[in-house]
Amino acid sequence: MSTVEYLNFISQQVHIYFGLTILILGVIGNILNVVIFTTLKTFRETACALYLTIVSLVNICQLLIALLIRILSDGFNMDIRKRSSVCKIYIFVIVWCLLTSISGLCLATIDQCISMTRYRRLSNLPAARRNVLIICTAWSLYSIWFNRYWDVSSGDCTIINPKIVIYATRFHFPILIGCLPISIMVTFSLLAYYHARSYIRQPINIIYLSRDRQLTAMTLIHVLLFIITTLPYVIFYIYSWYRTGQDPTQIALHNLLYAIIILIDFVVYGGSFYLYCCVSERFRKQFIYVLAKLCINPCQQWTHTQVVPRMEVLLDGHHARTRTIHEAISMPCRTV
Repeated sequence: MSTVEYLNFISQQVHIYFGLTILILGVIGNILNVVIFTTLKTFRETACALYLTIVSLVNICQLLIALLIRILSDGFNMDIRKRSSVCKIYIFVIVWCLLTSISGLCLATIDQCISMTRYRRLSNLPAARRNVLIICTAWSLYSIWFNRYWDVSSGDCTIINPKIVIYATRFHFPILIGCLPISIMVTFSLLAYYHARSYIRQPINIIYLSRDRQLTAMTLIHVLLFIITTLPYVIFYIYSWYRTGQDPTQIALHNLLYAIIILIDFVVYGGSFYLYCCVSERFRKQFIYVLAKLCINPCQQWTHTQVVPRMEVLLDGHHARTRTIHEAISMPCRTV
């Protein structure tokens, strides 16, 4: 096996095993995020949790469409992106999900910072729902415009307009996906962390204090994951547009590095639940409570149902006969 074939084989295996692991664990984790954020009242009342719920829903879409298509094409040699319609849908989903997820995380950090200041009244659910509608609509229009310039060229789904190539390498990836959201997240995360420390000395309800500190820790770790996984992807993607080498070994090595970097970037779409569990003991307890409420309690209620026989005497003329009746007596089950 030559060096090029060996590098291509490794790239294929990375997509299959690493990609499928991210896909499966990511979808499960995001579903659990949505269940926890929508089940517990302490989260349903906060705008920050609403933003994180939207981010989790969008991440599920990103994993099931963008990552799955990449695994099929680069891992199993089933590239359906060679058709123009699939290429455009693929790019639309990637761009919309990416920008919506980033915007949702930015709004979550901003909201968490505002919620611990004197402008706390601005952090409310009606405003959060309005903001979600605005970003979803705005990025839909932007994604429709952006994917107009993507099509199948020389067998690859790529940008066909040279001017859009310049726009993508100089603004879309370095600014819109890289510097701008990272600057917003870092700034408001640090402010939220500062307010969270001074928040302890204020006469605030202990429930609100615990909830705000928990959400602050969760958003901080989510922002850190985004920075770690996104920066290498943005830098490498820009570099790939200016790469001019045509040596087969260099191309195979480049494809392998790109496969690893882009799969690492997908970790941000599927790793939030597991990070929340690591940094927040309260979130772990909430997860166990929700799991018990949705799964264990119904099973306990079913197993506590007993079948008790009862004898009934029936008179049939001069003879008396008995009949056994099985009655299901439901025993009450204590909820968690």
